[in-house]
Amino acid sequence: MTKLYLIYKTDAHHSYASRDLIGVSVEVDPISIVLAQVEKEGEKLDEEQLFNLRNIEQTQGYSGEGEFHFEEVSTDVLL
Repeated sequence: MTKLYLIYKTDAHHSYASRDLIGVSVEVDPISIVLAQVEKEGEKLDEEQLFNLRNIEQTQGYSGEGEFHFEEVSTDVLL
């Protein structure tokens, strides 16, 4: 069973309605995709935001517009 990660840009409240899919990862750490988007936006993530991504899979208080969130999804199974 392969696992993949869906990476989203959301509003400040992480509401489901605001989710914009910005990446899908199978073999790459999803945080690296977030970091690529942060760089594209001309922003930076501090250690607190990296801690949040590693531990709760989302940012809280990102300096740019909105927030980031990712989730692990199993393939070939009913969700």
